[in-house]
Amino acid sequence: MKKEEYLLRGGDLTVTVKAPESCGGTRFDRTGWIAQVRLESAGVDFCVPESLEAGAGTGGEGLSGEFGIDKPIGYAEARPGGGFHKIGVGTLTRIDGGRYDFARTYPAEAHEVRTESGRGEIRFVSEAPDRGGYSAKLTKTIAIDGRRLHVRYGLKNLGRKAISTNEYVHNFVGIGGHPVGPDYVLRLPYAPELKMLGDGGVEEKLALTDGELTWTSEAGGEYYALFGGFPVGEAPYWELLHKPSGAGVRESGDFDAAKLAVWGAGHVVAPEVFIDLELEPGESREWTRTYEFFAGGRS
Repeated sequence: MKKEEYLLRGGDLTVTVKAPESCGGTRFDRTGWIAQVRLESAGVDFCVPESLEAGAGTGGEGLSGEFGIDKPIGYAEARPGGGFHKIGVGTLTRIDGGRYDFARTYPAEAHEVRTESGRGEIRFVSEAPDRGGYSAKLTKTIAIDGRRLHVRYGLKNLGRKAISTNEYVHNFVGIGGHPVGPDYVLRLPYAPELKMLGDGGVEEKLALTDGELTWTSEAGGEYYALFGGFPVGEAPYWELLHKPSGAGVRESGDFDAAKLAVWGAGHVVAPEVFIDLELEPGESREWTRTYEFFAGGRS
């Protein structure tokens, strides 16, 4: 019988992690896909699906990681019908001569994932076999420490060609199920530089000041904004707070962030912190994302 999920319990958190074999689609990393985080002492859930409409969106849910949203490994060299790697997903088949589109579903041969679980910790190991000189090994460990959730990554280039890609987590957050609007604030520990505004009337929905992003009205339909202006130093990359309840979450890490994107809709906010990954053959890179959850004010 196919396993659907793993439950991690420790400190004040219960974390639901999807089993790799239960993950669908060809966009999001199937290793360590965190579907839900619950702060037990407050009875607050933090994760929501990408879309509330069945069949809509790209299948995201909770803390959904993705490698190579705009540069999957080997896509540029693959001919239509040939294969390229989507780390954490599998070897995908290039469909045509167009650009890679993360929202498309590609024919895929899933990479085998080895799972090791223990008390308060679970580890996933996935290896992309050689394809046109590209090969990589991904190791991801999820661990609980009180109200903190650590996601530790290790990526090794096993191929004969250099790897140039990126990784981020599409954090589909909706605190306690409260709709997104003026009751939320996204705190940023730097003066963000607006790079791009997407569709959806984002100018009317978001108000940006030094160190803060707020919503001027109920968020409604989808919107997108891209920010630069890092580095952040030792401060969290972002903190999202639902002001009436005092519940929130912040993300920090041990790497220099390349950019910050904010996507959202009426039920969800998704701050996305990117890391650039450049690995020569034989090189490895390790990094960690840490999420801290709180309620009733700052922890």
